[in-house]
Amino acid sequence: MKYREFDEVMIGEYKENSKFADEDLKFTIEEFEKDGDEKILLATIRRVAIAKGGFTQLAKKTGLTRASLYKTLSKSGNPRFSSMLKIMDALDYKISFQHI
Repeated sequence: MKYREFDEVMIGEYKENSKFADEDLKFTIEEFEKDGDEKILLATIRRVAIAKGGFTQLAKKTGLTRASLYKTLSKSGNPRFSSMLKIMDALDYKISFQHI
């Protein structure tokens, strides 16, 4: 029996239901605000990027190279804020701040 990887399953779900991708990203951001786990946040953004057309399309939209995007959204990624703004904009999300 062949088992699918978690990322593969999630990307398939995101492709089938974009609202699920939105909700999962929202949940991940809420959890990130609590625990600061950047790896999980970057993994979710990476899966959303793949589901919404992949890194080639994302590179075209952001003006960043595919290699740079792979590195930025990897588990060891350390994205610049300007890169994250471009990525999130290209994925049709906005980053906003609220006073706490």
